[in-house]
Amino acid sequence: MSNATPFAVRPNDFPSIYGISRSRAFELIAKGALPARKVGRTTLVLAEDVEKFLRSRPIGLDPAPEAAIAARKAKKVGA
Repeated sequence: MSNATPFAVRPNDFPSIYGISRSRAFELIAKGALPARKVGRTTLVLAEDVEKFLRSRPIGLDPAPEAAIAARKAKKVGA
């Protein structure tokens, strides 16, 4: 198997290539952040589109995990 980056990637392969979970890849596709193409039943994203998306992200930690943790804590307190 070659170490070359593929031309197109299936969301199932995102974790091993980009460190993005399969479910997160499908969320990004659904939101339109990653353009996807269908070939039969297979969903493909061009590697260059993934790289453009990743380069557009800010450098540093994503604040979303802290927000999600705070929301869960608030839910438990209010439950």
